[in-house]
Amino acid sequence: MSHRTMTILGKSIPLGNDYLNINDLLFLRDNPRVYACTHGVSDFENKPQEKQQEIIYEKLQSEPSVKNLIPEIKRHGGLIEPILVRTDTKEVIEGNSRLAVYRKLHLQKAKGEWELIPCNLVSGLTEEQQAAFLNQIHVKGKTSWSAYEKANFSYVRLEKGMKFLQIAKLFGESDTTIRRRCKAIEMMKENNDGVRSHFSYYEVLTSSKMKEVRENTELVKNLLHRVRKFSPEDEEGNAEPIENGDSSEFTAKDLRDKLPSITRKRKVLKQFLDGTIGFDEAYQRAKTSDVEGKIKKATGLLSDIEPREVQMLNGKEMKACKYAFKKLKRIGKDVGKLINEDCQE
Repeated sequence: MSHRTMTILGKSIPLGNDYLNINDLLFLRDNPRVYACTHGVSDFENKPQEKQQEIIYEKLQSEPSVKNLIPEIKRHGGLIEPILVRTDTKEVIEGNSRLAVYRKLHLQKAKGEWELIPCNLVSGLTEEQQAAFLNQIHVKGKTSWSAYEKANFSYVRLEKGMKFLQIAKLFGESDTTIRRRCKAIEMMKENNDGVRSHFSYYEVLTSSKMKEVRENTELVKNLLHRVRKFSPEDEEGNAEPIENGDSSEFTAKDLRDKLPSITRKRKVLKQFLDGTIGFDEAYQRAKTSDVEGKIKKATGLLSDIEPREVQMLNGKEMKACKYAFKKLKRIGKDVGKLINEDCQE
């Protein structure tokens, strides 16, 4: 075993290396990628460690990071870069996906035994050192975390006693951002939603722009019920079918940009809540219920009429159009009067 060092938060940490048995190592439960796979599992925290490890391994098998690594590791006949292991806990700080691949190949009895895995070893790390290391690797380093994984990273650190400002310093972001992310994860947990592609909806709902929306508990409950039914997305962003799942009725961006308009129109909002109309129709109705929108829509409709269309009307149709046009002129005159009066005030 050779010895080197690595520097974390200005402190030199002794670093060894060796080959360890894959069955002696533990997946790191609060690694963001691992946590993202398991936090939706019912009663996960109260299960025995052995059962937790089985669940983590099972969940990691469907992860793109694991699927993509299998052919690469087989092609090279092993790892180019060792995993990082804490010798005091046997937890894999960095390289959980690689450990999952080794275990899968070993179970498949692939060419080569795949029972011993190359490891960099540290005897122990403080919580802050471990968090700083993971942040450097995944936030500012080679393998980027998704917004969902960053949120999980923050949430786990918060549960372990770190302050918002400490976590914000690790990310180089504001504590307001960290608070919103943690609130989104907390809301997901409260609603038993473990689908990572749903995170963006919860993040939108926890934003300052949605303060009034959050005060409407019936609306929030309705929205989250719909979101939980949305199908998750695969690696290419295509909706994957789930049991009793629906394709997304609206995106997180739709929620952010269009929901405020819907909530300002009580009648439209009521129709949306009782399912009479969908999200897009609710938005269109809310939008056109504004005076400006109605006038623009009416102007656009009249501008589309061509002379030949009028010429083709029969006697009955022409009579009906003349009556409607007289009524339209009267309404236009009344609306114009209201607008002019408003401008003079």
